[in-house]
Amino acid sequence: MPTHAFTIGQQVQAKESPLCNMPRGTFIIVSLLSPTADGVPLYHIRRIPDGDERIVRQYEIEAAGGGSRDESSLDGKMD
Repeated sequence: MPTHAFTIGQQVQAKESPLCNMPRGTFIIVSLLSPTADGVPLYHIRRIPDGDERIVRQYEIEAAGGGSRDESSLDGKMD
């Protein structure tokens, strides 16, 4: 079974896909959720800065900023 590839506080964005209806922008991982029945990890994410929240499957998102992250700048706070 796949494990969560992203962590709480990590910034992510929607993958480029014609099937994805997520708005563009940066989201922050709020919580890790139990996988779907077929084992796909789920995430609760919140968009920066407007606070739009949604539940997404792991294959719908990717790390923001080209896959690298600066954990020192992520404090999990929403302004």
